[in-house]
Amino acid sequence: MGNAFRLQPGPALYPPNATPFLNDVEEVGIGVAFCIIAFSFILIIPGIRGWERLYSTIRVFVALWIGCSILVCSYGYTWHTADICVRTQYKGYIFPPNTPQEIEAAVGLHIGLRGFNVTLYELPYSICNGSDVDVNNYMNNRPFPEEVINYNNEFGWNNPWAQGRVGFGIFASEVSQEFRAAEFRGLPYPILWIAEYFTLDGEQIRWFRKFRQAGWYAHILLWLAFATYLVSMILFIFVISTGALFMLYSGLFMVFASFAYSIIIINDPQFSIPFADIEGRRVNLETHFGWAWILNLCTGCATVVLATLVLVLNFFLPREIATFFHHTIVEEDEFFQIDEEEEGEKGADFGVSTRRGGTTRGRTVRRGVSKYRQTTRKARSTIRSTRGGSQRLNDEIQLQEVPAAAQS
Repeated sequence: MGNAFRLQPGPALYPPNATPFLNDVEEVGIGVAFCIIAFSFILIIPGIRGWERLYSTIRVFVALWIGCSILVCSYGYTWHTADICVRTQYKGYIFPPNTPQEIEAAVGLHIGLRGFNVTLYELPYSICNGSDVDVNNYMNNRPFPEEVINYNNEFGWNNPWAQGRVGFGIFASEVSQEFRAAEFRGLPYPILWIAEYFTLDGEQIRWFRKFRQAGWYAHILLWLAFATYLVSMILFIFVISTGALFMLYSGLFMVFASFAYSIIIINDPQFSIPFADIEGRRVNLETHFGWAWILNLCTGCATVVLATLVLVLNFFLPREIATFFHHTIVEEDEFFQIDEEEEGEKGADFGVSTRRGGTTRGRTVRRGVSKYRQTTRKARSTIRSTRGGSQRLNDEIQLQEVPAAAQS
C-alpha cells in the first residue's frame, strides 16, 4: 500500500517552497493570545445570570481591547508607511549586458518602533494603479519568468538600541550591519536602495536617527502604559476610583507616545526616496502615519474618556457603578460612644442610649451603616450622667462661669 499511486517506490520528496511571510510573527502571536482569552470568556458567558452577564462582557472585552492595542502597537511595523508603484531595476548588476532588467512592481516601506520592513512584489503597473489597461503584454514578456518576485525583508535597530559608529563594522549600527549582509546575499536592488538611506547620518539626512529616537521614546511610554494598565485591572477588583485613576494614566501614556513619535520624526527635508514610474518620470516614496499610530492614539483617547467617566460616576452614583463592577456593597463601621450611667445606689448597672435604641454595659458599640445609603444624619446630643438621673445637654443651655472663691 505504501507504493500505491507512485511511479517509483520511495518517499515523496517535494522541493522547498520559500514564500515571504506577510505578517509579523509577534503581532500575530499577541493577537492570537488575546483572542484565546476572549474565546475562553465567551464559553462561560451562559453561566452568568441577569444583568451581570452584560456588565462582565463589557468589562472583559474593553480590558482585552486596551491591552491588545498597547502590545500590538508596540511591536507593530506600521507607525509610518508608504507604498508606491514603480518601474525599477531588479538586480544590482546587469548580465548579460544590454538585456532588459527592469520590472514593474509595488514597493512598500513600513516603519515601526524597533525597525523597518521593505516589501517588493512584482505587479504590472496598470494593475498596481487600478487601471483597466491590458496587462497581457507585460506578463508574456516578463524579464525574469523563472522567478517569483515577492520579497519581505526586515531591518532592526533595537539590538542594541544605539546609533553606532559610521561605517559597516562591528561597532556600526545594526541597520548598517544588516545592510552590508544584505548586499552580500544579493537582495533585490529596490530593497537595498531604500535600506541605504537608513545608513546615512550626515548633513540633513538623519532619517534613521530620527526614527530610532522616536521609536525609543514611544516604546518606553507604551511599556509604562501597559504597566499601569495591568495595575488598573488589579485595582478595579478592590477600589474602583484608584483603578480608574491608573486607567487614566495608561491612556495618557498612550496619547503621549503618539505625540512624542510625531514630534521627534520631524526633519527637514522630509523623508522621501526617489523612484521612476513606467514612463520614466520621477515619483517619490513618502511615508505617512500608519494604522498602528492611529490605533494607539484613538485607543489612548478612548481610555482617557472611559477612565474619566468612571471617576465621575463613582463620585455621583457610587451604588450604580459598584453594581456594574460587581462590587459587594461594603458596610462602613460607625462608632457610637457609650456613656456610663449609674442607676440607684446598688451601682454596677450602666445605661446606654443610642439613636437606634438598645442598651449595653459600659462598652463601645460598632454598628454597621452602609456608605452607599444617602440619608441625612441628625445632630448628636450628649448625655451627662448624675447620681440622681440624667440630663441632656443641648446647645440652648447657657453655661455660666463660677468664680474660684465660690468653688472653694
